Amino acid sequence: MMQSQKTYTVLGQQKTVAEIEKMVEAYAPEKRSPHARHTVISKHVPEKSYVLDYGCGWGTLSKIVHDERGCRVDGIDPDKSSIEIAKDVVGETDTLNFSVKSIEAVPDETYDVVVSTQVIEHTFNPGMYLNHCNRVLKPQGFLIISLPNIMTPKLIWRLFRCRSPQAAFQKISSAIKNHDQTHDHIQGWDPMTFCALLCGTGFEYVAHAFLEGASFPKNRYWRKPWGTMKNFSYTMMFKAQKLRYMDIQPTR
Repeated sequence: MMQSQKTYTVLGQQKTVAEIEKMVEAYAPEKRSPHARHTVISKHVPEKSYVLDYGCGWGTLSKIVHDERGCRVDGIDPDKSSIEIAKDVVGETDTLNFSVKSIEAVPDETYDVVVSTQVIEHTFNPGMYLNHCNRVLKPQGFLIISLPNIMTPKLIWRLFRCRSPQAAFQKISSAIKNHDQTHDHIQGWDPMTFCALLCGTGFEYVAHAFLEGASFPKNRYWRKPWGTMKNFSYTMMFKAQKLRYMDIQPTR
């Protein structure tokens, strides 16, 4: 149980226990719907495997994988407040643990599976990010990763409407000057390019899914696109198997 006087920092704001419980309660059902990101990803995790949830946040996916796939799960995240929420709301067991930790501190070839959802787009060096995912996997282990897809009607429409790229770029530059970018998207890929990056870091493609529907301007979504329109969904997931370890240098 959470202490009633305890507070948590979420996006720079202090939240009470009641506020956190309400946020997590509102968040969980969305992630458990049949077409939701967490639900689909968890089905790709081999049962009874040893899993690292890299960038676990509040621990929602860790809990699903642990309970529904019978896995031993370690959730790590650099954000202390997120880990506190995971510990207090989701809770820990002998086979479900959360810690404030960098993946650099994880020993080589520890896990059967690494899952990572909506994290890589926040990193400055995605090649090294994937390199560490590869390093901590056992031989033939699996990486299951989800990230935004830049090939959506919403983002394509922004390019059509952009009559002054210089003004748009100056606006971005000005906004970033004194802004904490921890929660910003600073990377972006289309599906083909990301698959090439993934396979170029020692992985072999196994499966994919397009999730959460196609996004349109004014925050409109086509939740169940059909045919090739699925390729333009907001989120994409890739499952890849470790083929070999590649020593990727930071300057490469």
